[in-house]
Amino acid sequence: MKRHNISALLAVIITALMTSCAVHDPFADKGELGQVLPTVDWEQGSTVVKAGNYASFKGKYYTTDASKSIDHSEVWCLIKREQSAAATSKLTTSLSYTKTYSFTDTVRSSQMVATYAHSLAEWDGYEYVLTDSFPTSRTLSPVTWANPSTWDQEKFDSYYPDTFEDEFTEYMVNALTKDSTYYSDLRNVYINYDFEQTDFEALNALYGIDFPTDTATDAKSDNWYTTDEVDHYYYTTIDSEGNTVYHEIAQVEDAPDGVNVYEVYGSAFWVFSRYSDDTGGKITTVRSQYMSYFKSLLNLIPFTSWIYNSSDKTYTVNFSRTYYLNPDFRVYDTDGKVGVTTDNKEVTLN
Repeated sequence: MKRHNISALLAVIITALMTSCAVHDPFADKGELGQVLPTVDWEQGSTVVKAGNYASFKGKYYTTDASKSIDHSEVWCLIKREQSAAATSKLTTSLSYTKTYSFTDTVRSSQMVATYAHSLAEWDGYEYVLTDSFPTSRTLSPVTWANPSTWDQEKFDSYYPDTFEDEFTEYMVNALTKDSTYYSDLRNVYINYDFEQTDFEALNALYGIDFPTDTATDAKSDNWYTTDEVDHYYYTTIDSEGNTVYHEIAQVEDAPDGVNVYEVYGSAFWVFSRYSDDTGGKITTVRSQYMSYFKSLLNLIPFTSWIYNSSDKTYTVNFSRTYYLNPDFRVYDTDGKVGVTTDNKEVTLN
C-alpha cells in the first residue's frame, strides 16, 4: 500500500516539473533554437581612400541552411570625425604659449551605403565571392587651415570653439600681469605693439595716472628705462601673513636701527629697480599698483595680433578635420536572417 502511494507521489512531482519547464523554458523565451545565419567574411582594399572615390572589397559568404538561399548583401558605414586646432603666441618670446583643443565624435550612426544583388557573386566551389566596392562622400573630404598669410575670421569662427579666442587672450594678459615673471615680455609688448595715443589717454583718465602717451617705438623704449645710478634706498620687513614689505626711503639714515638698507636705481615711475641680496645684483619689476593699468592696456590687443608671426608674416593657427568610416559587410538570406562581418578595418578619407 505504501509502495503505491510513493509511486503516485512521484508521478505528480514529475508532471509538475514537466509543466513548469514548458511554461518557463529560458531558451524558448529568448527565441528560436538552432537559427542558422549566413556565414560572412570580407577582405577590404586600401584603408585610406580619397573622399568621393569608391572603397574596394572582396566579400565571401555562404549558408548551411538548405531551406534558405541568399537574397542580397549590403555595406553599412558609421562616420566618425576627428578635429584638432591650435594657436600659438608670437607677440612674446619668453612666454611661449600654445592653446589646443581636439575632439572625436560620431556624425552619423551606421547606415546602409550600398546594396548588391546575390547574382553578382560567383561560386568558387566553397563559397560565394563578391568583388565590388562601396561609395564614399566627397563632402567628407579632410579640411586643413594652417599658418594663413591672410586672416579669415569666418573660417576661424567655423573651425574653433566660440570661447577659444577669449580664453587665449585672457591667458596671455593674466600671465604677463600676474607678477613680473615675464617682465621682459611685458616691456617688449608695450614698446613694440602699435597702441593708439587715445588708448593711453583713456586709461590715464580711468586710473588717474599720468602715463606717457607716446606711440613711437623709440619714444616708448626711452620712457621705459632703468639706470645704474642710485636714486634712493629701501629696507624690508615681514608682515603678519609672512609677506615681504618694501619701505622706500630717501636717505640711508631714514631707516630704523637694525635693518639692512639697499639701493634703488633710477627708472620709470612704474618700475622698481633695486639691489637684491637674493640675486646679489640688480632686480627689476613692475610696481604692483600699476599692474591693473597694464592689464587693461593689454586687453586692447586683439587675438590676431597675439598670434601674428611678423617674421614670416603668417598667423600661427593650425586646424585639421578628418573623417573615418567604420564599415561592415552584411549578407541576408531569403528569410531575412543576416550575417555580419566582425573583422572590419577603419577607412580614413583623405
